[in-house]
Amino acid sequence: MKKILTCISFLAAAFLFNSCTKTESDFTLAVPESITIKADATEVIAGNSITFTVTSSLNNNAIVTGQSSLYVNGTLIAGNTYTFTSEGNYLVNASKGTLNSNIISIKVTPATSSATRFVNRVLVEEFSGTWCGNCPAILYGVDLLKQQTDKSIVVSVHLFNDDPYITSQGNTLAANLGVTGVPAGKINRTVNWDGLQYQHVNQVTDQIKASETLGLGISSTLSGSNLNASITVSYAQTLSGDAKLTLYLVEDKLIYTQRNYSSTLYAGQASIPNFEYNGVIRAIVSTLAGDAVANTGTAVQKNYSVSLPNNITDIGNLRLVAFITNSTGIVINAQEAKVGTIKSLEKL
Repeated sequence: MKKILTCISFLAAAFLFNSCTKTESDFTLAVPESITIKADATEVIAGNSITFTVTSSLNNNAIVTGQSSLYVNGTLIAGNTYTFTSEGNYLVNASKGTLNSNIISIKVTPATSSATRFVNRVLVEEFSGTWCGNCPAILYGVDLLKQQTDKSIVVSVHLFNDDPYITSQGNTLAANLGVTGVPAGKINRTVNWDGLQYQHVNQVTDQIKASETLGLGISSTLSGSNLNASITVSYAQTLSGDAKLTLYLVEDKLIYTQRNYSSTLYAGQASIPNFEYNGVIRAIVSTLAGDAVANTGTAVQKNYSVSLPNNITDIGNLRLVAFITNSTGIVINAQEAKVGTIKSLEKL
């Protein structure tokens, strides 16, 4: 009997030892998967389509649209693009197995294309350099412009003398636009911004229209280093001649030292430390001359998929800038949006 009790005690001790020797990793809980649905627009004119994308919280926000079911007002749809034929408000969601996504609200407005107007934004392409002591004239002009209006979009192209933000595409763009020195500025591609630029901010604001007959929407996602972007163009009336879409990838909040020859601008510092550069061009996603798109229609779409260039400092500071030029090269309208967000058509 004593032997039996001893054996039982040994087995109990072995069980307790094994049950208490698990490592911390044995108790680590797997992070549950969740899914998110996004739309390339949240407002559309009746008769037009919206494309939806579903991403997973796992694997760097992997796209799982193909493994998901999509629903409009509770009804399963085929694929991930849906044409809204009637005005009203619609609710869109997705499921993947037992997982359910967020719900997106889509507003569908009547097809009154002749009366539709869009917010107009003016495009400024400024050419400068960190090494350029005369360039604070245009940099301060940009500061004043942003104080005076929210209807301007500024893209900064750095040139010459081993500037840290030079790109080969930026060099080619400058050559194509006839820019041979800095500072220089182009307003809607065809108007030269006179120097000293900070004294001629009205040259830019005078180009802003009360409304425009075409608008742009931007939607983008990042999956690792792969950028997917969808640009929507809506026309209230047919654009005369050809239309081209240009798409830039720019980065904000880049910090470097700026040379300054002015005795009045930026407190007259000969060298301005920790100067913040915004809208610095990192890549031209479209072709340099712009991609041909239809010049009529209320939901013209162009999709892009590219890898991020190696010169990016912080992906959280990336923006996309899209604009349409007509057959004479004039920018008709422009739009911008942070990478990974949706900017809907800005109708008035």
